[in-house]
Amino acid sequence: MAGGKQSARQKMINLMYLVFIAMIAMTMSKEVLSAFGLMNQKFDSANELAAVSNEGILNQLEKKAEEKPQEFAVVASKAQQISKVSEDFYKFIESVKQNDIVKNGGYEREADGKLPYEEMDKGDRLDELWFTGDRYTKRGDEIVATIKKYKSDIKEIVGNDVKWTKVIESFEKRFSLDPVVDGEGKEKNWLEYHFQGYPSIASYTKLTVM
Repeated sequence: MAGGKQSARQKMINLMYLVFIAMIAMTMSKEVLSAFGLMNQKFDSANELAAVSNEGILNQLEKKAEEKPQEFAVVASKAQQISKVSEDFYKFIESVKQNDIVKNGGYEREADGKLPYEEMDKGDRLDELWFTGDRYTKRGDEIVATIKKYKSDIKEIVGNDVKWTKVIESFEKRFSLDPVVDGEGKEKNWLEYHFQGYPSIASYTKLTVM
């Protein structure tokens, strides 16, 4: 297509073709952003169900502890402590979502309360808030430190009993902060790998999953 002089008609056709390709790319992008939003809704629903289930289990443990304290008192106490620590962590993550992403990004919720998923295609404001050069900002450090503290608190509550080894291993894997090697073979810090350069809705959804 590069050879020869193009007529005005051909130039117009080529321009229309480029515009068409750009429109397709934009449409696909909006579909992906909407898909993240829909996934976030599903994770939100799953979190709500899990909260109800956890509350029911905790209530049962408390009743068992009253009926058979020698068998269930210790377990019920640990469960209550874990519930409190986890609730505080959950609230922190929610505050990060609402303040660092929604408010900091300047996003307005729609009339039905939903986020404007298709508008949340940029992540530059979150990047500026959490990263500076090859380091974390004070806020970025706070995010990582809070996750570390949550992990430490949970492990301290559970203790060193061998019967909880598998549970702790699974927990450690779920909240791992180890550096990650990207597709190009470059090692990145956990926060950088998972959040830097992503659309806001993707970061929002990742936090919901956490």
